[in-house]
Amino acid sequence: MLLEFTIGNFLSFGVSQKFSLVADNHEKNLWENVIECRLPGMSDSNYLSSAAVYGANASGKSNLLLAILVLRNFIERSFRIDLDDPTCAAPFKLNSVYESLPTTFEILFVADSVRYQYNISLTAKRIVEESLIAYPKGKSQELYRRKWNSKSDRYKWSFPNNSDKKILTMISDRTRPNVAFLSKSADDKYLPFMPVYNWFSKTLKMFNAADNFLNHFYTVRKMETSQDQYEQILSLLKNADLDIIKAQIKKRDLTNDEIKKLFPQIDLEKEQWQRKNENQQPINSVSISFFHSGEKNKPVEMDFDKDESAGTRRYFALLGPLLDVLNNGCVLFIDELENSLHPLLVIELIKLFRSEYNRKGAQLIFTTHNSILLDETLLRRDQIWFTEKKQNGETSLYPLTDFNSQKDEALTKGYLTGRYGAIPFIPNGLNFNKNE
Repeated sequence: MLLEFTIGNFLSFGVSQKFSLVADNHEKNLWENVIECRLPGMSDSNYLSSAAVYGANASGKSNLLLAILVLRNFIERSFRIDLDDPTCAAPFKLNSVYESLPTTFEILFVADSVRYQYNISLTAKRIVEESLIAYPKGKSQELYRRKWNSKSDRYKWSFPNNSDKKILTMISDRTRPNVAFLSKSADDKYLPFMPVYNWFSKTLKMFNAADNFLNHFYTVRKMETSQDQYEQILSLLKNADLDIIKAQIKKRDLTNDEIKKLFPQIDLEKEQWQRKNENQQPINSVSISFFHSGEKNKPVEMDFDKDESAGTRRYFALLGPLLDVLNNGCVLFIDELENSLHPLLVIELIKLFRSEYNRKGAQLIFTTHNSILLDETLLRRDQIWFTEKKQNGETSLYPLTDFNSQKDEALTKGYLTGRYGAIPFIPNGLNFNKNE
């Protein structure tokens, strides 16, 4: 479960900005949108199952999600990079002051029922500071900290609340300046940190609904390998009013020419021998087609790529990852959730995260321009966030709860009339400049 995320000096974020999924205790409606999780030291806090981020184009909405993605990938993979490779730092470019300052991330989360706080500060060349703090009984226990000392040209390491100091010192000696220690400790299979590493690598999920190359094969494979998930996905298709009555999965072995085209680096003879020796299936292709009700209710098969609408294809591509998130209690980030989907269908997707199907506390964070979702029967005020680009080009991130609630306030009207900011400023409309 994600609690808070703070970004500083990253892309359009200059001054540090905090995004929070801690429920505001002043908000009393829609308790079904709240995850009740009594954490030691935070017994009065509850957490949100979803959040929407609004803002004008180029205001920084996507950069918020990109920051999470970049941090996740850096922790997951940085132990593989070479000494001369850059880190994930990406300073704010519109103010020269930030060029010499590090990018900073702070994230609070729950992994295996324990609250953690991870901090990292980094330039393109090195980690400046990194720490991991656990709160198993409500009180902070710093598990490790590294800090670069420019005068001595070396790191100062500390492991104040860890009994494995000898092992961790050995790992630290092998950790390059441009590699996250959390990443290297996972590479060295240091088990006490694996729940944290796995939270980043397995619990955080990203999906860009605006991507023109959405891969629906993941959802197809889920249907192929599990009858339960086949039925769940088919049910979600039928209930979406897409006129789909049946789905058929087709599998065929790929020819050698097709395999070479798809996997040019593969040693085909070695791969085929190994699969045969280990009783594995040949390399195959899986496709799907949907049946719609035709004349006299006769099922008519439709080709997925040629006959189905963009909205149907995008919705189907979402369903496999969505079921994974709900079944495993993951945190899902989706950029432009409403892309090619009807607003009512988007509403129902959001409602899944407050339904009986979300038994493991999964969370959904999405960016959107859809003002119809600004509905206090769907989202609480503390679930609605805005990004606005300031005059100096920096992104400002803030929740709707920063504004005093007015009686019978219509959120959609308030947003579109600029009461909360985060909308384009186009006073004279779109005009072509005339050459003088």
